[in-house]
Amino acid sequence: MAYVVDASADDVAAGLPTVIAFYTLSMAAVVSADVGSVMEKKLPRYPMPVALIGRLAVDDRARGRRLGEALLLDALYRVTAAAEIVGCLGIIVDAKDEDGKRFYEKYDFVTVDASSWPRRMFLPIGVARAAVSDQ
Repeated sequence: MAYVVDASADDVAAGLPTVIAFYTLSMAAVVSADVGSVMEKKLPRYPMPVALIGRLAVDDRARGRRLGEALLLDALYRVTAAAEIVGCLGIIVDAKDEDGKRFYEKYDFVTVDASSWPRRMFLPIGVARAAVSDQ
């Protein structure tokens, strides 16, 4: 988990930091039926490892400060670094709502056919590597 603390918040003086943005990462697996339509090469039939952004959120009081973008890029950096050591086909995220879906689309995530997850999105690891190398 990575998070951003608001150092100007009143709670900090009392020793209680205020988290204004965070994300979580974990590993998961997908089958080719879930992401095969967005991959350029044919995938095996067995589950493939992916990173999962479990949640990325920014407090309403911190909107407009590009914290979501900064946290997403941090997540992409961490995943691409891990992918140098362990297998990782890409990154999946389940957008909370349509606003979240539009946010991820700006960073080249694409919606995949996953009937149980209507807003499941996927970013191939090569696209993630290109995104962090541009920074």
